[in-house]
Amino acid sequence: MARDDDVTGISLRFKYGTQTVFLFVDQLAKFAEISEELLDVLRESYPNGLIISASRPGVTPVPKKGDTYRVSYAVPKNPRDFEAGWKPLDTSGEATPSSLKLRENTALAFAIQTEEALDSEPVFTVDIPVLIDEE
Repeated sequence: MARDDDVTGISLRFKYGTQTVFLFVDQLAKFAEISEELLDVLRESYPNGLIISASRPGVTPVPKKGDTYRVSYAVPKNPRDFEAGWKPLDTSGEATPSSLKLRENTALAFAIQTEEALDSEPVFTVDIPVLIDEE
């Protein structure tokens, strides 16, 4: 029987545009592996691409297997206020959720850069819902 301290997985919330994807990941998995798992889920769930924003038309295509791409990640500058912006994480090499001290239910913005955009800085697009009071 597994004990609670034997569990090495955590749930992370991956955010892009209007989408949030919850994944249970191994804390010791490299981000390259996590990116592949995330893209597999996105390919299945969003075959036509990711919606950029409720107020801005357009979609971001999800790379096909074999395409050249990079997935970049960021954490909120203020975990209680996503509108404060996002701080990029260095997820290259041996980086894991554990080595980056990510906790259960951490929100991560992600950006997918295709081969044409690999030289540019990633742009983290997260659409924050706004409640409108009814009059």
